[in-house]
Amino acid sequence: MNETILIASGITILLALGVWGGIYYLTYAVRSQTLGRTVWHGDRNSNSVALTFDDGPSPDTLEILDVLRRENVKATFFLIGKKVEEYPEIARKIVEDGHELGNHSYSHPIYLFCSNDRTLRELRRTQRCIKDATGVEPRFARPPCGVRTPGYFSAAKDLNLRTIQWSDAGFDWKNIPAQRIAQNILKTIQNGSIVLLHDGDETGKDSRGRTTEALQLLLGGLREKGLSVSPLAEICPGIHDECINLQFLPPIL
Repeated sequence: MNETILIASGITILLALGVWGGIYYLTYAVRSQTLGRTVWHGDRNSNSVALTFDDGPSPDTLEILDVLRRENVKATFFLIGKKVEEYPEIARKIVEDGHELGNHSYSHPIYLFCSNDRTLRELRRTQRCIKDATGVEPRFARPPCGVRTPGYFSAAKDLNLRTIQWSDAGFDWKNIPAQRIAQNILKTIQNGSIVLLHDGDETGKDSRGRTTEALQLLLGGLREKGLSVSPLAEICPGIHDECINLQFLPPIL
């Protein structure tokens, strides 16, 4: 009897792990196309990459903008709505410098744990915050931590937002030095890569000074590799008109 109970318990655990693994892949896996079209890289025949920054605006954004201006590089900033309300002048500065804006939710929740109504409110409110502060209505969205759900894709469609993920990350949200952040990207980057960095911290506790330092190292490393930095629209042709039909690939581990 005890052996039967143990076997049944083991099967239950395995089934639960399998279900969670499926949920994880569908919602968290950066490259998954199952729930909806997701752009995670651009043209692999291009010698350009795109830089994207999440979780701003913040005071650290200004230093990052200084580096981008000196290097004559354009990027895309995925902004948190409540941060835009806190730093509207910095959001405007991003636009004045010629960078593109994206929607990164209002309060940075994980959409997997949000109702469909809340998900829509998060995206819609952020659209309004950014438009009110900058005069620009974002065309791109990146869900917090990259987590997508059917409710998210429904809301993004209602608001005409294209979902942009990433192919290469610096892991600058971890407590690692600037050189390591740059190396994390340079060791995997290739033609058409979309790079993930952060110009803010959703908790407001962490400085992004290491990211600013890493950005300078990264740009130098890209030049050595013969790669240039271009806006998302240039490395992802048609991105403003419709989602790119990318191949179905396994998740990044």
